[in-house]
Amino acid sequence: MSLLPSFFRRKSKSGRKKRRRSARPEHVDGRVQALEQFVVEEIELGGVAEPIGVPERKARPVRSPVSLRAAVNGFVLWLILVAVSLWIRDPWPEDETRMLAVAWEMWVRGSMVVPSLNGDYFVQPPLVHWIIQLGWRLFGVNDWWPRLAPSLFALASLFVTGRLARRLWPEALDVQRYAPILLLGTVAFALYLTLALPDMLQTFFTLVALWGALIMWRSRDSRAWLLVGLALGLGLLAAGPMILIYTLPPILLAPLWANVGPKPNWSYWYADLFKAVLLGLALFAGWAVPISTQAGAGYLWELLVHAPELFALEYFAGAHPWWWYLFLAPVVFLPWSILPLCWARLWHIRAQQRNAGLNFCIVWIVSVLTLLSLFAMKQPQLLLPVLPAGALMAAHLLLDEDLRNYGDDSALSGMTVPLILFGGIAAILPKLPRIDFLPQILWEMSPFVGVAMVVVGITLAWLPLKEVRRRTTDTAMIGVAFALLIVVVAGSQFNASYRVNEAALVIRQAQDASRPVAYLGDYQGQYQFPGRLYRPLEVIAAQDAALWAQRNPNGLIVAFADTWQPRPAPNRKPVLVRESRGQILQIWDADAAVGGP
Repeated sequence: MSLLPSFFRRKSKSGRKKRRRSARPEHVDGRVQALEQFVVEEIELGGVAEPIGVPERKARPVRSPVSLRAAVNGFVLWLILVAVSLWIRDPWPEDETRMLAVAWEMWVRGSMVVPSLNGDYFVQPPLVHWIIQLGWRLFGVNDWWPRLAPSLFALASLFVTGRLARRLWPEALDVQRYAPILLLGTVAFALYLTLALPDMLQTFFTLVALWGALIMWRSRDSRAWLLVGLALGLGLLAAGPMILIYTLPPILLAPLWANVGPKPNWSYWYADLFKAVLLGLALFAGWAVPISTQAGAGYLWELLVHAPELFALEYFAGAHPWWWYLFLAPVVFLPWSILPLCWARLWHIRAQQRNAGLNFCIVWIVSVLTLLSLFAMKQPQLLLPVLPAGALMAAHLLLDEDLRNYGDDSALSGMTVPLILFGGIAAILPKLPRIDFLPQILWEMSPFVGVAMVVVGITLAWLPLKEVRRRTTDTAMIGVAFALLIVVVAGSQFNASYRVNEAALVIRQAQDASRPVAYLGDYQGQYQFPGRLYRPLEVIAAQDAALWAQRNPNGLIVAFADTWQPRPAPNRKPVLVRESRGQILQIWDADAAVGGP
């Protein structure tokens, strides 16, 4: 204990010297080279510095082939998920098709600054659209790249999760090896893997920012704050101010989790955090300033004030009570939230002093969930950047050497009972009354999904009890298999109903013939990309349809039957009638609707 004060005095003095040197002007290339050298040192297997203040110990042994095998297993599971998801389904309206529509309009207009939807400004950060357009330049315009790109960021997130585990538990090799597999085996993470949405980008940049903070905590390397600032800036460009909600609370609350082992000099910690935030805001301003000159200051105001609403999905209801995330968190953390061995070991260590890694994960989850609960709009995808914290906790509880022998020999510690219980619920749920705050898709799903879960649970009960690492991998594979089952069932059930290509082709042919097209209702751009439309649709209200038809007798009117029905001329039928998401979509020639309702 007597050595620690003198140690920190030496570090503080060194830190002051570094700050005096960094205060002098330096060429930008020098900073870029320093950041490149730092990232290379961090990624290299032998380039991780030992935690300061830890007594000298023997050299860490060379990693065994088990580490490579775990990495290969994780990559193969990721590859299977991506391949099946891309093959089994098309981009679904309205969320994915809206994202593609914005990227398509930016592509058509040659604009890299202002996102637009159906000719109007669309309030959303641009990074995901830039990545989509980059892929289109390399591979041509297609619908698979916008869904592959998020999965590549998910793969990178798995790698960074392993680096976080290495910083939190330097000696726990199994935790570092298997934490990425546990994250991939989280059902919610696997389901969102190939959705053409910005959530995986946001998750990746959240992890990179926290990785930089942990590097600063362990090694006192001030270059880590360049990494934090870069991640914050790109996160702002990917998902707006939400990145600050996911990253700043655990970093600001570092005294709560960095209470084991050497503590940073907190004045330098918060000063460097302030510099990192400034760097991130500066990167964001590189896009925000030009867009303010084109779209006006109101555009940025909407982006900053209504950040959670920008990424609300049509799949889920938006407004929920403050406690909703307490109910939702165990669902999105499946299967680890229902694994009995995790809870048994957490109960076992409840009275012990928790290590810094476990404290970090708890502070991360609790602080972020608390802030998210303050917003009126609450949706499952907003919890994706927190899932790695749950995976890291589960990896520590399942694979840490100090806990390895507790509860391993119990048959009830596996997934048999949870799978039978939840599978039975899933099998009968479509027959039960609808619960408003649960996703509608649960009632639309086939009961055979639940039956399959029960069968898997019963099968596991007959298998011999395996070593904990094998059981952990098997549980992750169950999570991936369940996600695949949902994708396959949902794809086979909903793909035909959700596909908009046929209607988009009719609209494109009309535009090619210079015929005006009107859409009745709230248009979300679902036909822009599938039809490769070069002009926006006219969006009108139902009461204006007859007047529009009189003014544009050679035009087309696109409407759902429950929104508007014309009184067509004798022997006139719609150009197209098809079922779409449980409704009847009709496309009418305008001269057949002149009578109007």
